[in-house]
Amino acid sequence: MIQLLALLAAVSSSPLSPLLDKLSDTGYMTGSFSQTDFWALTLEEESSSGIMHLALPDLFRLSYSDPEGSETGFDGTVLYTVEPDLRQVIIYPSREPESFLHLLSQCDDSTICRTLESGEDSLLFELEGDFGQGIRLMEVGFTLSDSLPFLFSTTDYNGNTTTYRLRDLVTSADCPDGVFSFSAPDGYEIIDPEGM
Repeated sequence: MIQLLALLAAVSSSPLSPLLDKLSDTGYMTGSFSQTDFWALTLEEESSSGIMHLALPDLFRLSYSDPEGSETGFDGTVLYTVEPDLRQVIIYPSREPESFLHLLSQCDDSTICRTLESGEDSLLFELEGDFGQGIRLMEVGFTLSDSLPFLFSTTDYNGNTTTYRLRDLVTSADCPDGVFSFSAPDGYEIIDPEGM
């Protein structure tokens, strides 16, 4: 507990500083994730999982294991979603990327941050504010020993929540070639809702 208090005092300007510093020094991060989506209107919940790839400032790729071939990501130019059950790729050329690295970059204001839990090797924070994309609330958890995230959750103004639980994270200074490159699978229809 003394170590925790010393850490919090050292980073009082922003309790998320260890995590943000780690992410800013990391060229690339990958690991497995489980995702839970909750819709406030219908009280329905849906779970999925897969492998994630992240790189600053806003590159990401989530490859889902169910259904196989489903993906969402941002390749530096376009935000996209691959829907294998419909054999479609939906692209959003002008929408902001939705990676949690992109959202976390807005979270260094400690006046909107509250500690929810503190363990021997972990901290969990809640942040309130207008983070864009309709998001008003975030929860962020990271481990003290390596400053890596284990939980990231967003809640929008309608009460809908998306929660990611992260496991087996590996970081490196350099991003592997082609990991964020995107091309539509053969035979898939390209849908651009913004261009319709």
